[in-house]
Amino acid sequence: MKILIIEDDHKIIELVTRILKTAWVETNLLSTVYGEEGVELVKKEHPEIVILDLMLDDIDGFEVLRQIRLFSDVLVVILTARGDEDNKIRGLQEGADDYIVKPFSTGELVARMKSLIRRKDITEATATVAVKPSTRRLSIDFANQKVSVGGNLLRLGPSAYELLYLLVTNEGVGFSKQALRKQVFPEHSNDTTIVDVFIDKIREKLEEDPKNPKMILNDGTTGYKFVGSYSMVREALKETEG
Repeated sequence: MKILIIEDDHKIIELVTRILKTAWVETNLLSTVYGEEGVELVKKEHPEIVILDLMLDDIDGFEVLRQIRLFSDVLVVILTARGDEDNKIRGLQEGADDYIVKPFSTGELVARMKSLIRRKDITEATATVAVKPSTRRLSIDFANQKVSVGGNLLRLGPSAYELLYLLVTNEGVGFSKQALRKQVFPEHSNDTTIVDVFIDKIREKLEEDPKNPKMILNDGTTGYKFVGSYSMVREALKETEG
């Protein structure tokens, strides 16, 4: 596994390197203190995970994230001292897969990384789903981490994949935000903000009008559900498995 650290504090780089090398001995770790160089390293080295600070010397970390998302679906974990909710929401909305606030513990960093890797690895089912009432077709290829609507390929990270898969394969079933958090984001304590942010991201990709969704609906005021054809979901899954 190759991990790139983009961080302007050499002590933090050394700390994170030590933690990750202990957890994953064979990890190939790269680092840079510059955001622009970090973007170029993502292009050249193709890491599996990027750990990104927001406060860099040359350019803002959000700009680094924006540039990376123009060409790559690499897992990005923001690691920053900016702990306010606005920055956390912004980071997740702009494409980060997780957001960790400094100071952090060894256990927290390792748990978050393992959770991201787990979500990436478990997306191993393929389904084609007929969605109603729209005539659009939602195609989900989790084995290859691809989602398309009406033949147009979308870009979703592993956390969004797992959240979408959970809803799609339980069509019509309402899940509370806490239930979704426990299932998909167990490392995030009792904070359900991350669920809302990822639902918004999925709607932006899937829905013709994200503000008036037809696929992923609010279930009351405390949860969400997918509305489609359950029998067709099951048939598609069986066809794939056979």
